[in-house]
Amino acid sequence: MSSTAQRRESPPPTPLAPGTAVRLHSLTGLRWIAAFAVFLSHVGTLLPLPDAKPMLTLGSSGVTFFFVLSGFVLTWTYTAGDRTLPFYGRRFARVWPMLLLAVLVPLFLQLPDARPGQSDSLKLMALSAVLMYQAWVPDYILGSTNPVTWSLACEAFFYVLFPFVARFTVRRSLRWLAGAAVALVVVGWGIKLWLWDAYPPRVPPAFTGVDGLILGTYSPIARLWEFLLGVIAATALRKGWRLPLSVASATTLLAAGFVALWVLRFETWRFAVVYDALSQVTAPLYALLVVAVAQRDLAGGASWLRTKPLVRLGEWSYAFYLLHFTVLFEISSRVFNRKSITEYYMRPTPASWSNTGWALLALAISVALCALLYEFYERPVERGLRSRIGRRAPAPDFPGPRAATSGEPAAEHDATSTNEVRRA
Repeated sequence: MSSTAQRRESPPPTPLAPGTAVRLHSLTGLRWIAAFAVFLSHVGTLLPLPDAKPMLTLGSSGVTFFFVLSGFVLTWTYTAGDRTLPFYGRRFARVWPMLLLAVLVPLFLQLPDARPGQSDSLKLMALSAVLMYQAWVPDYILGSTNPVTWSLACEAFFYVLFPFVARFTVRRSLRWLAGAAVALVVVGWGIKLWLWDAYPPRVPPAFTGVDGLILGTYSPIARLWEFLLGVIAATALRKGWRLPLSVASATTLLAAGFVALWVLRFETWRFAVVYDALSQVTAPLYALLVVAVAQRDLAGGASWLRTKPLVRLGEWSYAFYLLHFTVLFEISSRVFNRKSITEYYMRPTPASWSNTGWALLALAISVALCALLYEFYERPVERGLRSRIGRRAPAPDFPGPRAATSGEPAAEHDATSTNEVRRA
């Protein structure tokens, strides 16, 4: 890339003018790409295509992207006077109405086909998802009627911690933040290396110690480092740090990480989700990409991620994530006459190119359904709830040598609010 192009993507070294509304629309566009990647990963399980699964499973790292993005966005819109209870109210208004719908719909669809005695278990699993503690119960994580909802339990844990983490983090120096970022990556790899030692990867996966493996992959505690990495990245950016990489360079690094993972696709530690180091490889690369994209938006650089169609898809992506698995499962279960989600993991479906049409049908239904829900349910309900339980009081600027603008919180929903899309 030429030096001229590099300068166009680099943000100005001075703080933004007070009162300027900063809307990072490109992050909204990225949300759709990550949501679509997660969709493809589930196509690889429910409607598999020949020789495509090793590539499609890389899409499950979209959940890692959203853990990182969640920490980044919440910190980006944070102000020093944010009160804890209204913050919790805004988060509840953002995630819970769609979550409730995404749990009840598959529950009612699957209850008629439940085996004797299974109905009560399905109801308990649905309750754990609605109350957002699903990821704390190993048997409920992937056994529920909508497995993707486990990640919302992680988000709920992150939200509880965030007001206290933010107040501490925003007062730290750039040097401290750099050390913390490195430490978080080390912690992430430490968790995975410990699990590999305690439960050596094998093919087929061992079910001995499955609780430890599952908790190491899906538990809120094990995934907290990814969220905190986003918090650190946003804090550093707001304090004046600038990433010496363009969007193209950050994308190239991420692509290199994916290529390495694909080359190693036959290794036993990549065979099953509970062994995979996908998050450890991609989380720091996603953090770099998010910062690079945010810098370009701040500088006013051109970006195809800010085009209206992509931003609109990004706005729909939370509903898309929560409902796409249900749509895929309902189509696949009728094609292959399977009644249980676990059957797809215990007895993998034969791959066929004929599944392409069914996958495209599922995509079209999911997008259309989510567009309607966003306009007539998700956003109106969120606005109503936020006006009652999530009002943001006027507050002093973000502390630090380069204060955030008072207009940044306006971007919390429209341009930078996270989609809570997660890996399943």
